[in-house]
Amino acid sequence: MRRLSIVILIYIFIFVPELWSHSTDDLEKHHLRGDFNTPCFYFQTVDVTGDPHFANGSYLHDGVMIPHNLIGVYNYEYKDAVTAKRVAPHLRGCICKLKPCVNFCCPYGAMHNGSHCVNTSQDFNWPRQVNMTFRNGSEKTVDIFHQFAVVPFRPCELMFALDPRLYEDDAWTLYENGTLFVESTNAYLSRQDFCMLTTFETNDTSGPSYLNPANCETQTTNGTVKIINAYAMLFSIPFMVLTIVVYLAIPELRNQHGKSLVCYLLGLIVGYSLLSIGTLNAHLDVTSIECKVIGYTSYYFFMAAFFWLNVISFDLWHNFRGTRGINRSLEKKRFIMYSMYSWGIPVVFLVVTWYMQEETNISPELQPGIGVQHCWINMNTWAGFIYFFTPIMFIIVANIIMFVMTALKIHKVQREMARIMAREDSTRNLKKEKDKFGLFLRLFLVMGVTWSLEIISYFVGPDSSWAKIFYAADICNAVQGFLIFMLFVMKRKVKQLITNRYSSVRETSSQQRQSQYSTRTTSSSMGNLAVNNSIINSEKPLIRPAERVTSFG
Repeated sequence: MRRLSIVILIYIFIFVPELWSHSTDDLEKHHLRGDFNTPCFYFQTVDVTGDPHFANGSYLHDGVMIPHNLIGVYNYEYKDAVTAKRVAPHLRGCICKLKPCVNFCCPYGAMHNGSHCVNTSQDFNWPRQVNMTFRNGSEKTVDIFHQFAVVPFRPCELMFALDPRLYEDDAWTLYENGTLFVESTNAYLSRQDFCMLTTFETNDTSGPSYLNPANCETQTTNGTVKIINAYAMLFSIPFMVLTIVVYLAIPELRNQHGKSLVCYLLGLIVGYSLLSIGTLNAHLDVTSIECKVIGYTSYYFFMAAFFWLNVISFDLWHNFRGTRGINRSLEKKRFIMYSMYSWGIPVVFLVVTWYMQEETNISPELQPGIGVQHCWINMNTWAGFIYFFTPIMFIIVANIIMFVMTALKIHKVQREMARIMAREDSTRNLKKEKDKFGLFLRLFLVMGVTWSLEIISYFVGPDSSWAKIFYAADICNAVQGFLIFMLFVMKRKVKQLITNRYSSVRETSSQQRQSQYSTRTTSSSMGNLAVNNSIINSEKPLIRPAERVTSFG
């Protein structure tokens, strides 16, 4: 319901334009109370309500001047990385767009007592120094308040403090962009996964104090499911490769539908491989160019796979408009057109997605989020629906329409053929096309149902009690390579074609060996005959010497 109300607010924002002013009162008046009209994502902001502000609408926070276009009204707060709660509308500034940010588990000057932050009246020097590593590998001790913008935020409920003075395995490195590297797990953590806190050398708070990070528990339920899905996708890939090999090796399967299926599986293989790498590679920095390449490339191939599924549905419907069969002379031209459609249209989606992420300054709720918190599209915001599930929904609906129309055509033709005597070739062609329809209908059900459940799961959200119900759909989606292998390779007709192909290859090989043996035998016989003739001819002068003498006479 919350997201539905936000959709309504989008239309209000589009069709009821507002004038923007620079004053604080106008900012409070005109900023939409919600997720869409705010200038940046919540985790990039700080509360500027009590900070000095100026006539042009800018605010000064910890020495950083935040301009008016980066000030927004928020009526919610996140108590952790996924759970938001409604609060009174207040002003927040997008300070992380101007300066690298780090989270503090508690507001500066407060201590964490193990369950929550408490203000202390003790008078001592709070630590400000931290070791930082630059891009060139050099290290330097810096004042964290000068180098970073400090945001008081605890990302998760269960956290583990790192203290390399007590435990060598707790060694960590903080980079100038705010990324933390934890040596014990060889993992790069974005600032949404850790926060800095004050630790003491002894239990006595009067002793020396230091700044150390506390990282979130890495094996949350949602994270565990993602890891399981990644391994399930890797499990599917060999079966998809085997399916491609079979459909390329058997001439009877290299038809229009077979080639479309191969292209569809190729898109899934690349998408699954890259998505698994992005999930399982703990060394991958989510802000690196490698992470973005993985995200954008996997997005393109997933979209291409869905467009090839759309091609399969269209081609079945197109063929069933008449039962005369396919004009083979046009099949190559049609496949080229299908390829331009299925590989070309996803390029448009890729360019739009890249542009919205890299070249625009819209709210992070509306940005894809590739290379920000994850290598894949951020599924915790509206980005997942806008850039991924919306085109998928249109394709699924189009496929449903074409499958229904094809089924109605089959039913109509069967009724007509029941009343009149159809030609044998038409009957044979109808049966062939009907078998194809049934096979690809099962493929559509495998893909359509599982991805439809994925869309429902997205709207339910990962923090809902209903989320666990959709874990099974996630697994089915991940292992669909195995399901496709069982549907398209392990059926009796295909197994018979494989057997015939193998027997044909063996027979051809045997004939070639026999032919080579015969050739060698014939050559050997001719050679022996030539030798014998030579021997006979060489003996003739000894047998008939008189003839030789006579010839000289």
